[in-house]
Amino acid sequence: MRRLLLFLFLLGSQAIAENRPIASALNSGTGPTVVVDAGHGGNDQGAKAKNPYCEEKRICLQTARLVKKYLDQLGYHVIMTRNTDAFIPLARRVEVAKQCDAEIFVSIHFNSSRLPTASGIEIFFYDSQEEKRRTFASKRLADSILTRVLRRTSAHSRGVKKGNLYVTRETSMPAVLLEGGFISNPEERTNLKSLDYQEKIARGVADGVDYYFKKLKR
Repeated sequence: MRRLLLFLFLLGSQAIAENRPIASALNSGTGPTVVVDAGHGGNDQGAKAKNPYCEEKRICLQTARLVKKYLDQLGYHVIMTRNTDAFIPLARRVEVAKQCDAEIFVSIHFNSSRLPTASGIEIFFYDSQEEKRRTFASKRLADSILTRVLRRTSAHSRGVKKGNLYVTRETSMPAVLLEGGFISNPEERTNLKSLDYQEKIARGVADGVDYYFKKLKR
């Protein structure tokens, strides 16, 4: 705990010096440390669409904040890689997770496709040939989260998938990246802009994290 407090103090001091947002851990519990990563931010808008207008970076942050809220209620110690509309390099997101000795890393994103009918939720983990135990744990975490997000949302499942994504590859703990629906699909976009639907996704993520720690983690 002392090491974590020192990390947060140093992180805050560096963030102030560099005019960056401080990773948020206020009001978090004392349970396992979970890093929640809101994708994109700042000048990186991510996917976007019109009618209704929607930017991925905004719903990533809104959903990630809700994930933190529900994990806080379950007693987890939650750190967010960003808590404002700011650009955070991928390497910095990974560094935050490593420096705070996070037990898992969960990145929140939303999807886009040239096909407006593309729909559903999918989740990625990195299949490392050198770190078999981390791969196994990441796959179990991904399965747990996707199952419970689908249960909450009744969305179409696109499955658990292997992916060579920076934040899941370069982290040192079990890590997953959730694609919570398609901004390019008009019907899903309407849902994704809804606070009620964001709450369902966030509750599903929190449920999945909680099940992983209580039933699956070895």
